[in-house]
Amino acid sequence: MTPSYRSNSSPSLRSGKARPVVAITIGDPFGVGPEVVLKAAGFLGGLARKGRAQADFIIVGDSSVLSAASRLPATPAALPRNVSIVDPYIIAPSEVKFGCQSKLSGEASLAYLDLALRLIKEKKADCLVNAPLSKEAVSSAFPRINFIGHTEYIAGRFKVKDFAMMLLGGPLKVTLVTRHIPVRAVPKSVTKKEIIKSIKLSHEALVDYFGIAEPRIGVASLNPHGGEGGKIGREEIEVIRPAVNEAKRRFKNIIGPVSSESLFYLAYRGKLDCVVAMYHDQGLTPLKMIARDNSINVTLGLPFVRTSPGHGTAFDIAGKGIADPGPLIESVKLAVGIFKKKKGRT
Repeated sequence: MTPSYRSNSSPSLRSGKARPVVAITIGDPFGVGPEVVLKAAGFLGGLARKGRAQADFIIVGDSSVLSAASRLPATPAALPRNVSIVDPYIIAPSEVKFGCQSKLSGEASLAYLDLALRLIKEKKADCLVNAPLSKEAVSSAFPRINFIGHTEYIAGRFKVKDFAMMLLGGPLKVTLVTRHIPVRAVPKSVTKKEIIKSIKLSHEALVDYFGIAEPRIGVASLNPHGGEGGKIGREEIEVIRPAVNEAKRRFKNIIGPVSSESLFYLAYRGKLDCVVAMYHDQGLTPLKMIARDNSINVTLGLPFVRTSPGHGTAFDIAGKGIADPGPLIESVKLAVGIFKKKKGRT
């Protein structure tokens, strides 16, 4: 059952205005999410005071948690006028324990997400930005829910079948064919259909979100050295190459399968606009090596814009006032920018 909520209604909870309304969940309440959300709100509110507000914002999270976070060093104690709060009233002030993942934090994390999705469905918000939550905590609170992550959960709530995760960091954009599954399950999950879908969604995002007229997309092989003509695996011959060949009939500038070491070198040098990686660590290891602290996640295929910072809950530094809001600020700015581009074409 979705918790009731109350808003301080600082900006009107109505989307469709000249400025978009961005819902921001605080993620796990005992991680760094509340702190970075408040710091980001302070920065974005500063733009509003200078007459440069790009959007209105709704923070989705317990006021008790936000109040505790506001007492951390370098964290704003008051919210700007263009920022409001939606409070599900789950966590009492005495229950706030930064740095301590728990069943309660998992319960609250999912409640915040559900409320934000409700705002999107009710057209009270246009975009969604999520601070990080803990899959382990959510699973401990809801053992019957197979909670794999934000991406899969949100797509399921909106009954979206064709979706993908694109990560941005430095000069790299990476789309994953498979996401949060065991490595042993990857070969059977890398199918022609999933590869073509990932190429298609990447191409559309590069054109619509980033204004790249003729995207250059590289598709990674699965096996070392591209399988060496079948000597180290046949997925390239039987699955990936046929998918790439079919995609080439629909889109220009598609190459692959190519070993990921070569593709990422090309992408890093600006020769490719996006790499389609076969599995999670194949794509995210090189990206986070150059952009560990400022990567951004964009969910492709949803009927609304959704972004999040690429970092985790960072329980080890939660409650210390040293968390960097930069990735969340960039996630918000990207969401607003994408929304305005999409709005300008309608």
